[in-house]
Amino acid sequence: MYALVALTGARDASFSYKIPAELADGCHPGYLVLVPVGNSLRTGVVWACSATPQWCEGELKEIEEVLSDESLLDDELRQLLNWMIRYYHQPAGAVITAALPGHLRYDRKQRIRWNPAADPTTLAQQPAALQAIATALQKRSNGLTEETLARNHGRRGLSRRLKQLEMAGYILTEQSWNARHTATEAAESPTSRVMQAAPPLNEQQQQAVGQLVAALEAQHFAAFLLDGVTGSGKTEVYFRGVEHCLAQGRQALLLVPEIALTPQLIQRYEARFHENLAVFHSEMSAARRYRDWQRAKSGAARVVIGARSALFAPFAKLGLIVVDEEHEGSYKQEEGVPYNARDMAVVRARMNQAVLVLGSATPSMESLYNAQQGRYHHLHLTQRATGVALPPVQVINLADKKNLQGLPFGTLLSHPLRQAMQQVWQAGKQSLLFLNRRGFAPAILCNLCGITVSCPNCSVALTLHKGAAKLVCHYCDHVQGVPDLCPNCKQLGLIQFGPGTERLQLEVESCFPEARVARLDRDAVAQSGAMERILKQFHEGQIDILVGTQMVAKGHHFPRLTLVGVVLAETTLSMPDFRAAERTFQLITQVAGRAGREAEVGQVYVQSFDPAHYAIQAAMAHDADRFADAEFGFRQLVGYPPFKRMAVLRFSTPNVQEGGHFIHELRRLVPDQPGVVVLGPAPAPLFKLRNRFRWQLMIKAETVQGVHAMVSQLLQIAQPMAGRKIRVDVDIDPYGFV
Repeated sequence: MYALVALTGARDASFSYKIPAELADGCHPGYLVLVPVGNSLRTGVVWACSATPQWCEGELKEIEEVLSDESLLDDELRQLLNWMIRYYHQPAGAVITAALPGHLRYDRKQRIRWNPAADPTTLAQQPAALQAIATALQKRSNGLTEETLARNHGRRGLSRRLKQLEMAGYILTEQSWNARHTATEAAESPTSRVMQAAPPLNEQQQQAVGQLVAALEAQHFAAFLLDGVTGSGKTEVYFRGVEHCLAQGRQALLLVPEIALTPQLIQRYEARFHENLAVFHSEMSAARRYRDWQRAKSGAARVVIGARSALFAPFAKLGLIVVDEEHEGSYKQEEGVPYNARDMAVVRARMNQAVLVLGSATPSMESLYNAQQGRYHHLHLTQRATGVALPPVQVINLADKKNLQGLPFGTLLSHPLRQAMQQVWQAGKQSLLFLNRRGFAPAILCNLCGITVSCPNCSVALTLHKGAAKLVCHYCDHVQGVPDLCPNCKQLGLIQFGPGTERLQLEVESCFPEARVARLDRDAVAQSGAMERILKQFHEGQIDILVGTQMVAKGHHFPRLTLVGVVLAETTLSMPDFRAAERTFQLITQVAGRAGREAEVGQVYVQSFDPAHYAIQAAMAHDADRFADAEFGFRQLVGYPPFKRMAVLRFSTPNVQEGGHFIHELRRLVPDQPGVVVLGPAPAPLFKLRNRFRWQLMIKAETVQGVHAMVSQLLQIAQPMAGRKIRVDVDIDPYGFV
């Protein structure tokens, strides 16, 4: 027997191996195995088995060991991953690594021991470095790990020295592969809960639920775009669909864009249903994730809730997939395999003949277009479930001097916004300020020589974090101290440029010294549990004013919140991305939707230097149709999705001259193809990232088939030229262009 094995984490093609007779009964597709690669051992997943070596000719190495006692990827999941491999032009190993939870992988443990058959008297003939290692091992009968030896004797050259000692017969090396999920975790004891009754549905909710139930009854694939204003009761529509799905004996998957939203959805679910949940997200322990993975696979857990990676949970009988806040860019993975969990949810629902619900108050242009083309059923919820009107939106023109007159230069809060916040605070209500830039200032520059203090690893300015007294790169996490003098001209000319949430918090605390102020951004929630604590405090009224990034805009419900301020709308409008207007409209609409969700109507203030922009005007009017019409017109005019299909090929190397030569040669060889436009290759907007210089090539085509054909041709040309020195990455349906 022979097996095609995809190495976990590898960017290479799959490899063929012979299955030893003693392993044949326990080696099947989806099983995790240990295989030799060169002079080392690697883990991989058996992708296919055959009685003949149909994938490769010649002498094949044998599989060393079968590590799992069950298939980690059933037939349905392998079918989904095969689809991803072809669609995203990715190697099988990389796709499997993206899908296979970390708790199901195995770690290599290497222990080095003194060889009792060795003659210690001959050690004196060896170099001092080897003698030191051998002497340390002689003193430890159980041996030492490579990590311990590295700490005591240095990591540099250690592997070479160990190899020398092993070849000379002084040491023995033992390897073991241990599962990450071996630690046990007690199952949660069932708790006695008072179940909340289902709230009554309004007429629009009833119509939406009726269509979902009819689709579930048909037990065929159907896709719905649930397009409902903020606070319209979309979650209740989801729950009614889940309720009917469970009554049919099937399972449901609920995807959320951020881990932060998972506890909130779990609380609401547990208040309504007796069913036990399986939860998937990266902050859970390995043992807990393994337990929930097994429960979902067996069907014991009939509902799975989680972020992007929950898409790959195993199911016994999947009947419903819900993608909440489907417009969110966080469903698109940028690192590793660049897949979109929303799009893959469509594929998985179709494969399982399941019902799919994409929900949002601000649907993506792609989903709206699919609904217009009849691919999705379009459900509308135009009223808030509580009956409270949507908050009025007032735009403050920052270019109008009277709005900032008399205030210090660089002030972030205009007179109208300050006055509104004062009234809300005096009334005992809450305010939320949104600024989508963390840190104190996004740049430090010299007003004498004009240079910006930049990251040494990336072509980007370092962000000042005043609380930590550090300059930080938000791309590679480089950290350095704040200089007193300009690093270029050595003069006292450094100034802070631009706004950030740290600076905004300080200004709010200065304006409202008696108010309880907090900040919600990635820096403020770096410690485990910090996000949940801040959200809970704000929900319970223990915080008067909350300053935050886009974390505050995603699906939260704050009953005491009546005022929302968007401090600077241009932070997203200025991005070099054709989706900039869409993201601006979505963020303003979503964050505005946090205000006045209970009995009292809220109020929203949007500060902008470009208040006439159609995205801001449409958000001010709560008019999604108006924005969609304008945005569709722009996209169709310039040939962007959803009217054209796109892909980006990125090329990176640590050697800029080598990369420049490669790009020059590649440009000559780009083929012509009818209906396909190839732009570039050209330097990426962020040219240097993590010490690699980057170029990109953009493909636009009338059809997705045209995109794939051109990508395949370009890979055939570029990959042999690139070799191992230049990395080639493919991004189908890209979301980011930086």
